[in-house]
Amino acid sequence: MKIRNIKIFPIRMKPVKAGYRPEDELSKLARVDTVIIRVETDEGISGYGEAATIRSYFNQTMATMIHWLEAYTPELIGQDPMNVTQVNRILDLLSGEKAPGCHPSRAAVEMALYDIIGKVHGCPVYEILGGAYRTSFELLTNLYEDNPLEIARSARDFVKKGFRGLKVKIGDDVLLQGFDVRNFQKGKEKLIAALEAVPSDIYIDADANQSWSNAKMVVQIFEDVMHDTFYPNLSVEQPLHYLDFSGHSYLRSALRIPVILDESVVSPEAMFQIAKADAADRIVLKINRVGGFSKACKVIDICEAASIGISLDTMPFTKLGDTAMCHLGATIRDPYPVDAEGHLWFESTPFSGGIEIRNGLVYVPYTPGLGVELDEAVLKELLISS
Repeated sequence: MKIRNIKIFPIRMKPVKAGYRPEDELSKLARVDTVIIRVETDEGISGYGEAATIRSYFNQTMATMIHWLEAYTPELIGQDPMNVTQVNRILDLLSGEKAPGCHPSRAAVEMALYDIIGKVHGCPVYEILGGAYRTSFELLTNLYEDNPLEIARSARDFVKKGFRGLKVKIGDDVLLQGFDVRNFQKGKEKLIAALEAVPSDIYIDADANQSWSNAKMVVQIFEDVMHDTFYPNLSVEQPLHYLDFSGHSYLRSALRIPVILDESVVSPEAMFQIAKADAADRIVLKINRVGGFSKACKVIDICEAASIGISLDTMPFTKLGDTAMCHLGATIRDPYPVDAEGHLWFESTPFSGGIEIRNGLVYVPYTPGLGVELDEAVLKELLISS
């Protein structure tokens, strides 16, 4: 079997999820660019992949992702899609083994290759990756509401739907309005509202998105939050710059709650440094940020060896990317609620099949490959003309 062609489909989807900042200023910074690829073989078996990014988050654009995919295509034609190692060696020569700028596009290629391999062997991708600890997961969602009352209401609503994890965006006021005590206070009030609204067995992750860049300030805020009540379900996510491993290590020793790193996890090499620095109790792993299944599995191995927890997060993706992420999640030993609802943030997705979400759980089907099928009619509607 040989790769015959790689077709590239840039698409634009219309957001409908009210929580995804559809109207406010931050939505302009958080535009989602998505490129679907189809890797076709000379034996008629095709695999699908997705290169997804958020401009303000990964510093990628649709044009960047398309550029890398167009550069990869002629070099991959004629290669064996079953030999992922050899394909990655070729990509290393083209774009650099440890260059994170190309990772969303590399992730799309690997996604498609594993889809093909699963179809050839007649089994789901998670079996190709080594097998599953579980094929259903509890769910996490993000809370973007702007005031404590709305945060509390939204938190209660999601818990009623069966969600077991909530991520509270506490850094938006600092990002938009500056490093000011009053803006820290706004984030703290929203966080307390969520904590008080739900039972203590619901994960509450306070996500500052690197905006709380002073470690002592972070300690002060969380000591204040827990002055009268200790919240055993509370964790703080990425309060400092993504390269500040020593700062996050200090926070682990100074705070009574776990520290989560997200933006810091750009590669297995970065994960190794995080583990060496004792900088995280848990990480957020994004398959497109580290460059695909192979790199993500190495990150998982490091985490499990170092007893560091692993959460999985959508981009948001289409249903293809969310399904691929859940196949990866099936291989992780210790379960945390996953954010797999990114495809629901949009009016339509160009894929059928794949994961199913019901009663607060997400299920991975036992179908060959990733288990998704492309809806050509929907794809045509979403396609961006050149």
